[in-house]
Amino acid sequence: MLEVRNVHKSFDHNEVLKGVDFKVDKGEVIAVLGSSGSGKTTLLRCISFLEHADQGEIIFDDFQKDITKVTKKEIRKLRMKMGFVFQGYHLFRNKTVLENVMIGQTVARKIPYAQAKQTALEMLEKVGMLNRAGYYPDQLSGGQQQRVAIARAMATNPEVILFDEPTSALDPELTGEVLDVMKKLAAEGTTMVVVTHEMGFAQEVANHVVYMEDGVVVEEGTSKEIFTNPKQEQTRRFLRRLLPDYDYSI
Repeated sequence: MLEVRNVHKSFDHNEVLKGVDFKVDKGEVIAVLGSSGSGKTTLLRCISFLEHADQGEIIFDDFQKDITKVTKKEIRKLRMKMGFVFQGYHLFRNKTVLENVMIGQTVARKIPYAQAKQTALEMLEKVGMLNRAGYYPDQLSGGQQQRVAIARAMATNPEVILFDEPTSALDPELTGEVLDVMKKLAAEGTTMVVVTHEMGFAQEVANHVVYMEDGVVVEEGTSKEIFTNPKQEQTRRFLRRLLPDYDYSI
């Protein structure tokens, strides 16, 4: 469904992505793991054209092109197929919860107001935020804001939703409510790519796990393969650091 090949990206003289290949199949939940600075977020941003890659190829359904030569019109069409949930929510502070969820439909997709409102209300109900539809972001907790951001991403009916560390800005007690929504989406067959430090989510929910280090994909496989029998020492070292009781099969 979605694939990028040999993606490179540098900032000044710092090469952040060094030839990354990445593929997402329909209905798949992929957890992307790695330490800060490994290139995870940059990969998501290049896939969604929030950053422009220096080199590579993108394939999305029947579209295939050099990632550096995609036109603005083509980028807009590709973005229409993607939802993006940011670490910092990115809600409009001067708009209500309902308006935040509607705006991607009415502005970007020109969907009629009544239809956009109905969809927004349905998505807010799905994430447990319907009773806050008239609130403003500053009246919500971090976990509630992130659930609104997920509803906004879902409202445009994207083919894939990209999550950039959606719980890292939250207090531990608020993380669970966001992960519960994401687990529900996964159970419904939503295609998701999740950059995360939540090892429990990666083990329990992800079909596929990708471990990145220093701008490259070191190892990938099923959740069971990565968490019980990683082949690369870098992966084992990373898991030992995050999971104190971690052990692996040989």
